[in-house]
Amino acid sequence: MISFLRGKNASVYTVVALLAALVMASATALAHGGEDHGEKQAPAVSTGTGMVAHTARVGDLEIVIKHTPVEPDKETAARLFLTHYATNEPIGGAKLVIVLASESGVPVEVAATAAGTTPGMYEAKLPPLPKGQYKLAARVVHDGKTETAEYGVIGVAPQPVQSIGSVATWARTALIILAAIIGLGLGGAIIYRMTLGTRRERIKRETATA
Repeated sequence: MISFLRGKNASVYTVVALLAALVMASATALAHGGEDHGEKQAPAVSTGTGMVAHTARVGDLEIVIKHTPVEPDKETAARLFLTHYATNEPIGGAKLVIVLASESGVPVEVAATAAGTTPGMYEAKLPPLPKGQYKLAARVVHDGKTETAEYGVIGVAPQPVQSIGSVATWARTALIILAAIIGLGLGGAIIYRMTLGTRRERIKRETATA
């Protein structure tokens, strides 16, 4: 092994090994997304599995609104979850209304209905809305009190065919595959040269003995 990795061959393999190490390091960094793992903050809005979730607390109640991304001029299904904030116990029998207010125009109000026998879950249909920004709120009537939870602004806009997150995922996957190919190629080349060097040494010894 020592006799085989010397001179020009040593330089070549050193460069290849360094390149492979750099590619692997880049792929590993991208696989972690380059995110900041510092102190985590609980967002009021979260996304996942194609759904958008808005969470707000009003008094001793917590109201979660979940829906798919809202696109212009399309009806959107939404679900609301009403619970006690302290115990997370579902609350049935309440009256819930989703309110969407644009900068100009009359606010759109949509009443939610109880979702079958599931306590604390309500359903609503958001009507087709023009493209723009809307303030989202939920009004709840429970135990003789009327309270309103506010969620900030949501956007009504066409959804892109492919999100940036999907592109980044494909880029990470491609780099990992490339690094694996380079590693396998480097390992195969080293094994081949070692085998070839061993064969030549054996031939030299056999010739010298003869």
